[in-house]
Amino acid sequence: MLTKQDNHLLTRTGPGTPMGELFRRYWIPALKSDEIQPDGKPQRVKLLGEELIAFRDTEGKVGLMEEACPHRGTSLYYGINDGCGLRCMYHGWKFDTNGDCTEIPSEEGDPKFRKKIKIKNYPVKEVKGMIWTYMGPEEEQPEFPEFYWMGLPDDYMMSERVWQECNYAQVMENDLDYVHAAFLHKAHGKQETGEGILSTDLGIDPNHPLVKNPPVKQDVEDANYGKRCVAVGIGNETENAFMEIHYIFPFYTYPPRFEGEDGMWHAFIPRDDYSTWSWDVQFSHTRPIDVQANHDRRGLKLDEHFKKQISLENDYAQDRELQKTGNFSGIRGIANQDHAATETMGAIVDRSKEHLGTSDLPIIHMRRLLLQQAKAFQEGQKPLALENESLKNLYSAGLYDSNEKSWEEAFPMQDQFKKKVQEVKS
Repeated sequence: MLTKQDNHLLTRTGPGTPMGELFRRYWIPALKSDEIQPDGKPQRVKLLGEELIAFRDTEGKVGLMEEACPHRGTSLYYGINDGCGLRCMYHGWKFDTNGDCTEIPSEEGDPKFRKKIKIKNYPVKEVKGMIWTYMGPEEEQPEFPEFYWMGLPDDYMMSERVWQECNYAQVMENDLDYVHAAFLHKAHGKQETGEGILSTDLGIDPNHPLVKNPPVKQDVEDANYGKRCVAVGIGNETENAFMEIHYIFPFYTYPPRFEGEDGMWHAFIPRDDYSTWSWDVQFSHTRPIDVQANHDRRGLKLDEHFKKQISLENDYAQDRELQKTGNFSGIRGIANQDHAATETMGAIVDRSKEHLGTSDLPIIHMRRLLLQQAKAFQEGQKPLALENESLKNLYSAGLYDSNEKSWEEAFPMQDQFKKKVQEVKS
């Protein structure tokens, strides 16, 4: 459990909050590249409590800026995107992708006035069909994170983003929770899946190590990217299943996967304190990914605003008969199952009322690291720096080995991921 004060520190990420200012020191996925077209309709994007607008200009450049026009606050979402700029519909003020004001029709005789006008904007970078941004001070901008899947061919990966109706922390905690898969994602019978596919939309096969091992033995290691969360369960008569989750500070994860299974990377970006942009990147290591099968197993059906059509409003389409005969939750879609568990906690769960057990060890470590870093940041210390030489080679790669071996013997951390120094004192 956390004190109410620490829960507040953990969950508030708007402008001026300690956690929010810390998060702004990292690169954030904002939207997908295909959401905006040259001279096309702008896209609203809310990040860390800030109302922003994204557009792609005539030359294909992307702008990400404050939604409110600096003249008198009219929304630029309704503006005209053409001629390498976005023009406000109210008085025709026009801005380029750098946030510079290029035209003020009513003030043509005073160019000095126009040059003083600049709208708040953020730098962007497009990688693998995703538009990323950095929202912190320009002089503190870190190098762009080069995750493993960014080095794969385009047809080896797929990405989705969804608006999730709760705070980022409980979404991310779910991803670090080994034991929930043995219940929430359990299918009652054998599941037939294609090559590399972890599950059907019904759930995970009951013989998979994630499902048949609810009392897994767990440990957590410090790593130069954050935390490596290890679990050991029964694999077969002679072997244990050794699993790993990578928590990459501050809001990225790799959930557990084994050799031959398609990988998964997540980012959990606060939309505001009460909702989250949950990003899924699924990838194959050796072949083009089966996009349809991976999309179907997740079960997400989204509207134009990336909100779920299967949601709390319709009880996540839960089928009580299915719950008896098909799976543990009565809900179809792995993502829908996760969202039902985390959203029904409420927008911000009161962690002062929790009763944590040994299976919650990774969650405890995640919270501790976030709070340590936020408090140290308040005192003027530098945030944890991510190392691209590690990120380029990092993904979840569980294995089977003799059940006579400890996890330290069978599944040691590779040297390149080991933490060299302690960034923040406990």
